[in-house]
Amino acid sequence: MAKKLYKDLASTSGAYFITSVLGIIYGILFPRLLGPEQWGLWSITIGLIGLLAPVAQVAMSTTLTTYVSRYKEDKQKVSEYINSAYFIAIFSSFLVAVLLILLSSYLAGSIFEDERLRLFLLLGSGIIFFKQLNTINRDYFRAFKNFKKYNILKIVPEFSLLLLTISFFISFSYRAIYLAISQLAIAAVVCLYVFIYLFKREDVFKIISIPKKQVTKKVLKFGIPLIFTMTFMTVMKSMDRVLIGYFLEAADVGIYSVAAGIPLMIGGMFAPVTTVILPTFSERKGKGESSEVLLRELFSLLVYVSIPLIIFLYLFSEDILSLVFGTEYILGATVLSITSIEIFLYSSKRLFGIPVVGSEKTFSYALGLALTAVTNIVLNSILIPIWDIEGAAIATVLSFILLFFVMLYLCKKNSEFKVLNIDVKVILLLFTSVFISGIFLEWILDGFPSLIITAIIFLIILYVLAEFSSPLWYRELKSYIKEISFL
Repeated sequence: MAKKLYKDLASTSGAYFITSVLGIIYGILFPRLLGPEQWGLWSITIGLIGLLAPVAQVAMSTTLTTYVSRYKEDKQKVSEYINSAYFIAIFSSFLVAVLLILLSSYLAGSIFEDERLRLFLLLGSGIIFFKQLNTINRDYFRAFKNFKKYNILKIVPEFSLLLLTISFFISFSYRAIYLAISQLAIAAVVCLYVFIYLFKREDVFKIISIPKKQVTKKVLKFGIPLIFTMTFMTVMKSMDRVLIGYFLEAADVGIYSVAAGIPLMIGGMFAPVTTVILPTFSERKGKGESSEVLLRELFSLLVYVSIPLIIFLYLFSEDILSLVFGTEYILGATVLSITSIEIFLYSSKRLFGIPVVGSEKTFSYALGLALTAVTNIVLNSILIPIWDIEGAAIATVLSFILLFFVMLYLCKKNSEFKVLNIDVKVILLLFTSVFISGIFLEWILDGFPSLIITAIIFLIILYVLAEFSSPLWYRELKSYIKEISFL
């Protein structure tokens, strides 16, 4: 893989890390400052915004990335796709915002029975409009592989939101309304600034003219199935919690959510990779070039990294839950052990989805996720009454395994990717050495030191095997590290 690709991966991973840290600060600090009641008002608002977001943008950011990357040598075509994608995003976001305004009184008074919520929803309509436009603005730069600007637009709004909200709290009072005002203000300012920049600096950014009918139809055909894809993925990640709440108690939901949430959170580490790779894949697809080596090396990297993490969570699930979350969550240890494999399965879904989206097979993507989402609901409904939260863990893992094979089939169908092209012998050696050493260390050590020492041993084993087998991704990564170290 090219060095620029690794530079983009490194910078984007750094941006994701910074925003994750800001998100943790945001998620811990603000609830403590506002208290349950005020934080609850904001949580309802942001929850509704999250539900409406896929419809508001119609996946135009992903659509823009795919088509601009493919046709970026043809300025006329690029301008047409930008025109259509922005027209749809602005129109649909505006409609959703107006709908939220019209429903604000009904939702606040009749559904949630709290009139204070009406003002939050009115502000939320503005937030959803500007935030969706910010997403497509950010992905405009992603499409042209300008990850410097992409990462700036990812970090700056989050950092600005934190500072502005704290300033409002200090100047006025600890009320959630100032959090909503801050969100709207930051989203609006960033959106308007980027629009002015694009109008002045980008010659292909011509969105005032009426979009071409044929291009708009093609863009909608690509984007609409992705609305359902996002919805079905939400089902995959949350329906187990809903059904636990139906069959069991609220405490069971809390324990399960903490335990099962850890693998999905770690699995999100592959998000920067898919962010960077999609435009590259689409570009190569447009030129008729193969991406088999790229996909194979990324899958190899995923396997190398996920095996130690899965075994670590499997062996030390009880210690992790006790040390990080408290002894009351130890009952979720078995759940964490079972769902640990989702680190690999969830990340694989992200990787395999790139060729599917890049090949414009979004309808097949949506059908595949629909199948696994239905399977998830059925299995959870059967297994939770039998095995409680452990049944939910088994059901969810089984549905993720089905998702893995569905996405692998779609990936192979739309690219030359073959799983068995990776070095299977080295992978088996990695698994065996990590698993045996982990069991031994768990047996002779106890508590926090065992976690640290085991993590270090796992890293050493991973490093030695990577040196021994020297996969392409490892050679390129070493070369890039030497380059930046020299600089």
